[in-house]
Formats: sequence, C-alpha cells, structure tokens
Amino acid sequence: MTILIRNAKYLLANPSKVDQDMDVLIEGKRIAAIGQNLVTPDNAEVIDAAGCAVLPGLINTHTHLYQNFLKGISGGIPLVPWCNEVLFPTVGAVRDAVHQNRRIPYLWTALATIEMIKGGITSCIDMDITYKETLHAWQEIGFRGILGYTLTNRWVPAELRAQEAEMRQSVLDFIHEFHQPNDLTQVFMAPSTLFLCDDDLMKWIKEQSDELKLGVQIHISETLGEVEESIDEVGLRPINRLETYGLLNDRVSAVHCVHINREEIDIMAHTGVNVVHCPKSNMKLADGIAPVTELKARGVPVAVATDGAASNDLLDMWEEMRAAIMLARVAKNDASALSPQDALQMATLEAARTACIDAGEIAPGKLADIIILDLQKSHLQPFHQEDPINMIVFCARSEDVRDTIIHGRVVMRNRHVTTIDEAEIIRESIEADRELFESRKEYQFSNQ
Repeated sequence: MTILIRNAKYLLANPSKVDQDMDVLIEGKRIAAIGQNLVTPDNAEVIDAAGCAVLPGLINTHTHLYQNFLKGISGGIPLVPWCNEVLFPTVGAVRDAVHQNRRIPYLWTALATIEMIKGGITSCIDMDITYKETLHAWQEIGFRGILGYTLTNRWVPAELRAQEAEMRQSVLDFIHEFHQPNDLTQVFMAPSTLFLCDDDLMKWIKEQSDELKLGVQIHISETLGEVEESIDEVGLRPINRLETYGLLNDRVSAVHCVHINREEIDIMAHTGVNVVHCPKSNMKLADGIAPVTELKARGVPVAVATDGAASNDLLDMWEEMRAAIMLARVAKNDASALSPQDALQMATLEAARTACIDAGEIAPGKLADIIILDLQKSHLQPFHQEDPINMIVFCARSEDVRDTIIHGRVVMRNRHVTTIDEAEIIRESIEADRELFESRKEYQFSNQ
C-alpha cells in the first residue's frame, strides 16, 4: 500500500526537528520520503493533513493490559498490599474465567488497544498474564505489540504459578510462534522483579535472551522496601544484582528505578540498559520519584510509559509526558529540569530503542508508525508557532489524534478505528467485567 500524507502544517520528524508545510510518502510498511510538494504516486491513498501536526507514533514501553478491567478501584494503598488485596484476587478470577471463556484475554487486549490507538500510541510492551489471544488481537487490529512473557517462581501465591519446567517450555514455545520482529509482534522475556525470581531462573533468562537475541523487561527498585530486602537477602542492591547476572545491556529495560543511587546510575550508563519511567503510577502508589534528570545527565536512555490501568487508570501518553515533566521539575525545584523536547523523546526515540523497533522518528527507511494531530481545537488555539513542540506536549490531548497509521496501514481515520468494531468490544467487555468483579471477591492468597 502507498500513502501520501499531504500538506502537514507541522512535521515533528523528531524532538529536535520541526518543519512546516510538508508531505510524507509511505510505501509498504516504511517511510519512503519526506519533503514539500511530493509527486503523488499512482493508486496512492492521499491523506490531507492541512491544519494538522504529523508526529511519530507514541510508544508505551510498559503496561499490563489485563488491568483495563481494574480501572478506578483501590485508590489509596501502597504496592504490596495493593498486590495482595487487588492484583492477585483479580489474577485468580481471570484465570478461572478464561478456562470458561477464552474470549476474555482478547477483550482486554482489544479494549486497551483501542484506547491506545485513539490516543496516538502505535506500539506497547505488555507485561503479565500471558495468552495467545493478546497476540491474535494485535494482529487482527494491526497494532505493533511486544508481549513481555512474565516469569516468576517465588513470592507470588503458589496457586497462581505454573510448574517451573512447564513455564520455561511455554515461553520458548511462545517465542517460536509469535516473535516476529519483522512484522507486528515480538516477545520479550519478563522476569517480573527480583523478589519473584530466584538465581537459577535469572541465569536461565540471561542465557535465553543472549541466545535468541530477545529483549528483557523487569520491574526494578520500585519501592524502598524492595531495595532493603535485596540488601538483607544477598548484600546487594537490585541493580548490582542484575549486573552479577549479566542482565544489563541495551536489550534490557528496567522499569521504575525509583530508589537507585549514584553508583547504580553509573553502572547503568556504562552498560547501556534502558530505564522506563512511569510517573503517574509511581505517584498513585506513593512509590517515590525516579531520578530522571540524573539518569539523563549520565546518558542513560529513559523512556516514559503508563504502567497498567490499575495503578494509573488511563493509557494516555500525553498525560504521562506532562506528568514526567512536572514531577521532575518539582523534585528538583527547577522549572528547566525536564523539557517538552525531553518528554517527547522519551515517548518516541528512547521508547523505540527500549522496544527494539525501528521507529520513533519520521525519516526515510523508518517504520511507518505515524499519527496526525488535529490542531483546530479551542484548547490548542491560538497556536504559537515559535515553539510547536512546547504547544503540543503541554496542550494536546488524546482526543486530538485524528488518524493513526501503523506498519503503513491506516488503523484509525477521523477518530474511527477501522479494523475492529469498537462498540461491540465495549459491550462484551462490560459483560465480562461484571462476572470478574464478583468472582474476584472470593479469592484470598498468601505469598509463598
């Protein structure tokens, strides 16, 4: 398929390059050319972007899509009680329900993916409950998805864990079937966090990720208690433990990194590991404030992400960019601590590196993951041309995304998702959630 985006008022090719009155030519799944007054190829679909901004698609580098059935509940408890009182009962209920209805994982994936597409998100890394239906939904909708296959063998209630040999074989089978880095889906290995995985499992993950050239994602140093427990258990802070396993490299993304010290930041800078910052989730669970400015000053790549809807409530990267900026500024008492350009880079270029995809900017040869933002809204007017990135990052909303293109395919046109019946997915999801909400009250677990 050939697409010509015509006459964009602003083209934000990357956070340091903004042009006006530009065209973008897409051929197949990649960007072929950018420029003014490009010749319209025969049989091209022409999209008029007059009065609009054209941007790289936003990339949500850490979320838990099943938590879309947990929005708006449990508003005032910290991480560990939240896991015991909210998360684990839901996981138990979900697993039982899925045995009866394999449609449920498809529904939570489709519902969340619709929200992301309508908010300009063209790719995400989804971590936690793993079912094939998630990959099927992404493939049918035309969404670029990375599934972080979650691996645990301790602390999580035994009733919610598979036998370890079965778990290891399942992830390898999943990788064989769905890891398609040249197409829409990838599989990462995702040891949930260090206190959920013993040394043998972490070493196995290191071996497999090296052999198969896979991305790895892990929650790390999210709470102060997690750091203290690691020191008590093995005499090392979490980042130091990852270093001993050899699990610090440019294919690894460390999510949260709230409670890290200067030595750990130096190690991360030296090894090339990626950090994923989830500011709204960290604020909601009162985890603390990640040292984003210190990480960026040392050259550590930092992406921004929403986390799951249970600890955020929205999959909205526009809110997340603004939260990252404002949290950094108040933490440092410095209004220049993090700029809109920084935040946009964290949602595009740095996010693409974290997700191991050839996207994140609009340039010839890059994947055609592109969004078109309607600037003709009252909250975006008057639009001050002196600094379009400042205007867009601080003022734009998810509902301003008019069109979304993924892998060279228009998956949303004029706010209408073209590849799935949104109304039907919402109807089915509401019915499924009624059953889950009632059944999860029956589940009580203890950590083992």
